[in-house]
Parts: sequence; structure tokens; C-alpha cells
Amino acid sequence: MNAPRRYSLWLLLALACIVSLGDIIAQAQYELRIGVIDYPAGSMLAGARLAADHINSAGGLTGADGTLFELAVVDTTPDNMEIAIANMKQASVFAVIGPQNDTLARRHLSQLQTIQAPVFIPATGDTILLSDHTGRIFRSRAAEHVLINGLADYLATTLAIQSINTIQLDAASTASLVSFANALADFGLRPSNLVFDQSRLNLQQIAEAVAVSAPEAVAIFGPPRLAAQALVQIRDFGYAGERVYSQAREPSFAERLPPDLLPGIISYSTWSASLEDSASQHFTLAYARAFGRLPDALAAASYDALRLIAAATAQGGSVFAALAATSSFAGVQGELNPAGLLPGETSNNAVVTRLNEYGAANVIARYPHTIDPATEPDKVPTVAPTAVALAPSATPTGYRLKITRDFLNVRSGPGTDYEIIGQVIEGSQARILGANADHSWVIIDYRGQWGWVAAYLAETYGDRNLVPIIEPPATPTPAPTDTPSPPTEPDLIVLKAQPARLAIGQATAVDVTILNQGLSPAGSFAVAGSFQPGGQYAGVNLAGLNAGQQANLQLRPLLSGPTGPQSVVIVADLNQEVYEGDAGESNNRAFVYNYMADRPVLASGTWTTSAGSIDLDGDASPDLSWTGNALAALGQAAFAAVGQYSALSQTHFDAISGAPANTTIVDASQLAAKVYALVTADGHRGAMQVTDVTRNGPITIEYRIYR
Repeated sequence: MNAPRRYSLWLLLALACIVSLGDIIAQAQYELRIGVIDYPAGSMLAGARLAADHINSAGGLTGADGTLFELAVVDTTPDNMEIAIANMKQASVFAVIGPQNDTLARRHLSQLQTIQAPVFIPATGDTILLSDHTGRIFRSRAAEHVLINGLADYLATTLAIQSINTIQLDAASTASLVSFANALADFGLRPSNLVFDQSRLNLQQIAEAVAVSAPEAVAIFGPPRLAAQALVQIRDFGYAGERVYSQAREPSFAERLPPDLLPGIISYSTWSASLEDSASQHFTLAYARAFGRLPDALAAASYDALRLIAAATAQGGSVFAALAATSSFAGVQGELNPAGLLPGETSNNAVVTRLNEYGAANVIARYPHTIDPATEPDKVPTVAPTAVALAPSATPTGYRLKITRDFLNVRSGPGTDYEIIGQVIEGSQARILGANADHSWVIIDYRGQWGWVAAYLAETYGDRNLVPIIEPPATPTPAPTDTPSPPTEPDLIVLKAQPARLAIGQATAVDVTILNQGLSPAGSFAVAGSFQPGGQYAGVNLAGLNAGQQANLQLRPLLSGPTGPQSVVIVADLNQEVYEGDAGESNNRAFVYNYMADRPVLASGTWTTSAGSIDLDGDASPDLSWTGNALAALGQAAFAAVGQYSALSQTHFDAISGAPANTTIVDASQLAAKVYALVTADGHRGAMQVTDVTRNGPITIEYRIYR
């Protein structure tokens, strides 16, 4: 009597499993990768991960064609930007966030542009986007001049400051100082720039000068270490006015400043965890719960950038065009409006902060402000800063220059010994940003960089005391006229390494070709690299290499860990046993080997058939059938398109490990060039690409099946 009941129960369980499996297949998601160039504990990486988690937990990202994507964050450190950028390319990322450092972003801008994907950098330097003509570089937070405009407005309007001293402690802060002076000039203020010899700074002399002039505010520009020392000296000389420092939240600044000097320091940023709007509070709480620490402005910018990328992706078409056309996007930093800003800019949000008695930065003004004046009038700035147009006008304002001859050379420094970097033509006008000591040469913004122009050969208008005195760059040394003789030392370089794909979990040979391109033989040396995943060191010792000679060797790493794109620097002369001169030593670590770390392969190759069944893994169980018009999965086999890949070489085991839906393609024209994840009839996973197909004719499939 009980046997039929047991049978019915098992049947119901089996049917439930089938229904559940069907639900899983119907809800299958494809992976969309966002790359982040940051350290593992970096706030940019944390912000991006939090944004991806929020989007995925809400059901993922739905593309314009209805495809459902799961966002995945792929990270790499910025220690070696060449390797970091290579990792981003190998990972087939849809967009990149980082690097956070202005210097890194500027130095590697041309390489970042080759990623062929939107790159969001949090660099605030005013001129960095002027160097991009590809439309691929976006800024994830406001530029420095926006922040400085907000600071100038707060000082001039809210605090009604009338006298300000500026102190420049290093040459690198010149651009910030000039931007600050220009912003104050728009409010009718003329800061007094205290000029000192930056190569031999006398902080006591600086403090004495401040004490004598007794300004209402002092604004310091320079590194945290020197700024902290300067503030201590200024305090000791009795100064009690407002203190302004842009990097007040840097740990190295707070560590060097006595705790009693921290309260009251005014600074600026693009966002603060102390903001009280709901978007900021929700983000701060979620971030703190996830990572056990408060977010900073970089985390907020990264969070906004990933969400902005996702929103643009959902619109379909070119993601670059969609990003550029986005307006009124609700971000944590405030409203993001790429369509209403200059190309590449996404945000014009800034906050002015003041350190409290505990050293925390409290927001005292926000631009553009979003606070309700009816409920919080004390927090609303009187006037929001506006951008100042620098286009030529009939009546020049500020301190400006007008070209009155056919053309005038623009040079890299104040003198004819400096290189000519361009020319300005008759009738051109430009705002003067700085000058040398006697104002005979002035600085203008020339195509995104500073250019020096001879003021005595042009007309100038306005008050020249509005601009700071800029220390000229070093006079260039004339290039030698004779041709130097070639170096006589040996010079070891790595020429190439292969294959493009390394197997995980089994001994793999990497074939390396090394060349001595110097004019002398090299003695014994080692060639080595540390391979990922698993940090596997592999090296070979060579007895020597004659001048002009090549040698082939094999490195045999044993990889362990997840699959995916990797890079390694293969080092020639690992232990510097061969003296190669400065040039030769510098290229020993220049070769970057890019490869795909992947599972061992059971079968791979190309299959062509006009009609019939296709057995990809060679186990005598057909996996696919081709009728001439349709490709179908047979038995327990399954396959589905993987939209984020354009070539089979880009795939690897972990990328296609999700169960694909059982698919039949009716229209042969839909098959060409697409990449598919698949499961064979006996359960092996793999990937394939239809490289050629003709309706009522043959089909050619390139495939890789894993063990």
C-alpha cells in the first residue's frame, strides 16, 4: 500500500527539481566586468564593489535588448601601470575606474586610452582632460577649479574675508595657487602671495611675514609635512586668523600637527561622510556596514562612477555616447550631469569643510547646494560659485594679454633659450595666470598646459598684481651636436614569450627568447618571473651570451588558483650579475608577458560540417547538430551566447562556468562571430565560436573543451 505513495513522492520531488532547474536556466545572467586600478584595501575598489553588490542584489543590470547581466569587479594594483593596463585589457572589462593618483593618470593617459573602454579617473587636475581627444576618459569627481571656486566663494561671501595671504611651499602646487588667486579675483579679492626660496625654505621667516601682514586668512599650498610645520610656526608667532589648507584630511598632515591646532582648519573636497542628505547617509551606512570604516570622497566617486556606467549601459548603443548624453543622474556626490559639462566631466559638486575639535571634517558649505533654506538657512551659502568664461571680450577683464603682431611664440619658459611649444596669432586674448619677477614674461593657458609669452611684445590689460610670481623652470641644457658612440657594454633584453595560454594545476613550459643586443659578451645571469595565480616563481640560469646572440629557454611555473588573464614581468639578469651600463640596466624589467591562466584542455580545434552531428569532446556522444539552417544542442548538451566576448581567445573556464541555457538558433545569420559557453552531452564545459557559416551550407566552429 505504501509503495505507490513513495513512488508519487519521488516523482513530485523530481518534478520540483526540474522546475527549479528551469527557473535557474531562465534567469541565467551574463557577467559584465568593471575593472578597478586600486590596492586591495583601497577606497575606490570598496566603493565599486559596494555599487556592484547593490545593483546585483536588486536583480542585476538589464541591457537595452533585455539581456540580464551580473556585474563583476576585477581589480589590479597600480604598482606597475603597464601591467595594470594589460590586466584590464586581458580581462575584457567593459569600463575601468582608476587610477586615483593625478600623476599616474597624467603619465599613463595615452596607455589608458588604448583600453577601448570608458575610463573613469578621480584625478582633479584642471588640465588633465584637455589632453584626451578620444572621448574615452571621464572624470568621476569635480575638477580642482570647481573646488577652489567653492572655497573662494565661502571665504569671500560667507566669511566676508578682505585680506588673504597665500604661502607656496613647493613648485608642484603652483597650479592650485594660480587657480585660487583667479577665483578670489572674481570676488574682487587680491591675495598677497608670500614668495620664498622653495629650495631653502625658512619657515620661521614665513611665520614672521604672516605676523607682520596680519591677514584675516592664510591659505597654504604644498605637501602635508611642510604645511604642518608652517602652521606650527605661524601659531608660535601669534597668528589667530582663519587657516586654509587643501590637504587637511591627509593622515600625514594630522600626524605631524599638534591636536590643538587641528580644529578650525578650512579645506575642500568633492564629498564628505558628514553630509546629511539621504543619499549620502544611506551610502555611508552601507559602506560602514560592509567594510567597517567610513567612506571617503574617492569611495563616493567610485560608487557613483559604476552606477553611472550601469545606467549608460542599460540604454544600449555606444556607451561613450550614452555617458556623454546623461543628465540629472542622482549620485551620492550630488547630481551628475555629463551632458551639461565640458567633455569628460561628470560632476561639479564640491564641499567646503572645517575640522572640528576631534579633527573630523564637518561640511560648512556645499556647491551646488541642495539644502532646503527654509529648514536649514544657516547651512546655505549665500552665493554659489559660477564658472567664469575666459573667452576674448571687447573689454578685457582681470589681467589679460592681447597679441598685436602677426604671431607670437609660446615657450616652455621665460626666455628665448626655452623650447617653442606653439604660437598665438594676432588678435588672440588670454588670461594671464602668472609672471616672472619683473613681469616681462607671463604665463597663459596654452592648449591645456602652461605657456610663457613675452609681455613686452604684446599688450597687457588690468592689474598685474593679481597674479602670483612664478619661479621659472631650469634653463634647458643645449643638446650635444656630436653623435655619441654606441655603448660597449652587454645589454640583455627579453624578446618574446609564449604560449598565450597556460594550464593551471600542471607543469607548463613558457618559451622565452632573450637577446644580448650590446657590443660585449655577457657572463652568467638568471632569467625569472613570478607567475599568477599562485605567485609561482620560475627561473633559469644561463652560462653566458655573446654579443648579438639570442638564446631560447623555458620557465616552468606550476599555477594554482582561479582562471583569468594575467601578466608577469620576465626579468633579464635577475640578480644584476652583468654590468650593462645605465641604459642596459633600465630595460631588464621592461618585458611584460600577458597570458591567460586556464584549466587544462580535453579537446580543442576546428570543426567544419555541411550537415550532421558534431562531437566536440570526442566521446562518441554527439553534442550539436547542424541542419544547414539551425544549430541545436543534442541530449544533455547546452550552449548560450556570451555577449561580453568577441573572440574565443578571451574566454577562460571561470568566465563560462555558469550553466548555459539549452539553445537552438534558427537563423544562421545570427551565429556568425559570436562566442558561446557550452556543456557537452557528457557534462564537459567549454567555449566555442562560429567562425564561418553559410545558410544551406557548411558551418565552421572553433572550440575548446575542458577536462
